[in-house]
Amino acid sequence: MHVFVHHGRVARFFTIIFIAVAIGIGAHPLSAEGGQPSVTRTVQAATSTARHGTYYLPSNYDARVLPLMVGFHGTGGTGSSMVRRLQTSAEREGFIALAPDSVSIMGVWSVGQRSDEVTEDYRHVMECLREVMRAPGVRVDPARVLAVGFSVGGSVAPYIATHESQFTAFAVLHGHITPNSFGPLRPRAFVSAGDQDRVRTVEYMRSVANYLTRAGFQAIDLRVFKSDHRLGDDELAALVAWWLGKR
Repeated sequence: MHVFVHHGRVARFFTIIFIAVAIGIGAHPLSAEGGQPSVTRTVQAATSTARHGTYYLPSNYDARVLPLMVGFHGTGGTGSSMVRRLQTSAEREGFIALAPDSVSIMGVWSVGQRSDEVTEDYRHVMECLREVMRAPGVRVDPARVLAVGFSVGGSVAPYIATHESQFTAFAVLHGHITPNSFGPLRPRAFVSAGDQDRVRTVEYMRSVANYLTRAGFQAIDLRVFKSDHRLGDDELAALVAWWLGKR
């Protein structure tokens, strides 16, 4: 009788251990355990002026296919400052943020003055894009790749996105465009203005949206926000929701 009770306790002990292990595995999926932490990196591709760029990979980036936003900074800016602005949203919404540096040390961009002109800025942007897409563990959602430019960077977004089929959308935020630089592609577009912006007024940005419509872009979304010449939190949230189809 004593031996029977002893073996019963042993059996119950191992049964409890088995259940605990099973519950533990269920509570901690391998994708969460094995996922990489978020990381900010400097792009290795360099311009002739020794400028690079920055990109941000959200946590668990290696466990999922992610949208990619390529951002172009304003005058005097850098890729690192652009990524810092996008990082919180990228982590929360789950997308990769890449921001190349302009070739110019003054933080301005060079776009083509005709459709077939390829500037050093263009080449550098594409080198940065290829570098990120080759990064270990990175898988980009080909249906959600956005080019977005702020202020003087606004002209770069359609310049690149109308030539390169990797881009499925572009955004011009408080910026201008250079129509002669456009290629043959017509992805959907987002245009924004600030109601207090005196650098790029609402009327000016409305003229940009109207021009894009006349140029054959079928889906132009013009938004006006309560801001001056800056990218506010509400504007960034609205852009991401439009891009990812969450509105």
